[in-house]
Amino acid sequence: MSANVLAPLDLIVQPAGPIAAPQAAPVRAPTTVSIPSSTDVPAGSVLGRHLLHLPRAAWMAADILLVISVMLIGHHRLVWWSPTPWPLGEFQPWMPALILATCVAIAGNIFGLYESNTLWARSRILARCLITIVAAVLATWLITDLFMFSSLSRRTVAFGFLAFLVLAPCIRLLAHQSVREVRRGLLVLGRGPLTGTIIRSVRRGCVPGYRLIGVALDHADARHGNFASDIPIVGSAAEAPRICREFDVAEVIVAEEACRDATHAAAAMQCLHLGCRVTDETTFFETAYGQVPVSHISPRWFLSADLKGHRREHAFVKRCADLIGATCGLIIAAPLLMAIALIVRIQDGGPALYSQTRVGRGGRRFTLYKFRTMRVDAEANGTTWAAANDDRVTTIGHWLRRSRLDELPQLWNILRGDMSFVGPRPERPEFVKPLAMLIPHYHERHLVKPGLTGWAQINLAYAADVHDARLKLQHDLYYIKHMSLELDLIILLRTLGTFFRGGR
Repeated sequence: MSANVLAPLDLIVQPAGPIAAPQAAPVRAPTTVSIPSSTDVPAGSVLGRHLLHLPRAAWMAADILLVISVMLIGHHRLVWWSPTPWPLGEFQPWMPALILATCVAIAGNIFGLYESNTLWARSRILARCLITIVAAVLATWLITDLFMFSSLSRRTVAFGFLAFLVLAPCIRLLAHQSVREVRRGLLVLGRGPLTGTIIRSVRRGCVPGYRLIGVALDHADARHGNFASDIPIVGSAAEAPRICREFDVAEVIVAEEACRDATHAAAAMQCLHLGCRVTDETTFFETAYGQVPVSHISPRWFLSADLKGHRREHAFVKRCADLIGATCGLIIAAPLLMAIALIVRIQDGGPALYSQTRVGRGGRRFTLYKFRTMRVDAEANGTTWAAANDDRVTTIGHWLRRSRLDELPQLWNILRGDMSFVGPRPERPEFVKPLAMLIPHYHERHLVKPGLTGWAQINLAYAADVHDARLKLQHDLYYIKHMSLELDLIILLRTLGTFFRGGR
């Protein structure tokens, strides 16, 4: 999921209809063009390539050594507190270190910490490291309590927890600096409704981590295609395996129409055997942009998406986290809630809270609460779209919106079960009906509970029109398909970043 950097909005989707292809160009026969090979990649990315190809066993070994080292140091300083060295053959300090190190290795494998794609995004590094060490510490305490290991020092484990939480992300963030310079070769096989957008985005550098090798296209496809003259056609579909070997291709995108052709399918399978990652254009679009192209999917997409939001175990864990988080949040934030309510009230004498009817999971309506950020008469002329620089917003309202503190009363909605901490933002019924008529699959955003924050909120600004609503839906569908503890944690971390930066 390389979705932290998104392509410009005009490259991703148009206000309506299919994504426009590049301007027509004279038909030309497929020709092999000069393309930079892997030896032309800047020297700074050589280390990044090696890091990407490190076996997970190497990262596991590094984490195990890290945990054992910091635990032994912690035991020596916190338990014995002696400047003199302790005998390494002594069993007492080794047992908790070995248990925690083993739990870290197992949890890291479960939560994807040792997958190569971890290094592509900083938020993914932080989220996976945090989930791994929390799970490992809980497992360590459970094991030691069950087997009654009296040698375990909670201070030592806490020291190991904090040290790993700092050092493991730092090591991986340093690796990320080298990895992000790597440009993996990308080959497009055939033509489809999204290939034009993908090609333009990669060429403009809007999709990090890739360099376009070109398009493998047959004469017939080139004749009917609408590719710009500067897009390199590097050969026919049957030549795709040769192109992959010659130009160090890491990933092959198979166009939608090419998936139904026997020649293209056979070429794609050969590329797969060569070690290339082969994906269809819709899946690549999802992965690269963190969105689902709503104009190019059918109901079949929802049937094959394996939506995790409907799994009972996932819903149970998420509800427990919501209850604990909302309860603690209301208690901790109570003084802040009262202070904000008082300031809003004093500003213009109007009510501090503002309630609206919103549409939740399954289309069920509920009352949403938030601090009032607009004038009391803001909707005297009817319901209208909110804008980034809306003149109806009050002085304190601007600050509340930028910091998202206006959403704090929705902790009560989370406690009641109307909402979750993370999910698509609930929309007003006055907007849902017309948007559902204009945007395909709009009602599918109601498959899960709405959230206090969401994937669309950390990537986009306010929705000011139908086009913005379509973009938000594309992000919401991506979240619904990929929702997980890791993605929720990434969204919460980036939301906190927005809060501390004081802007959306």
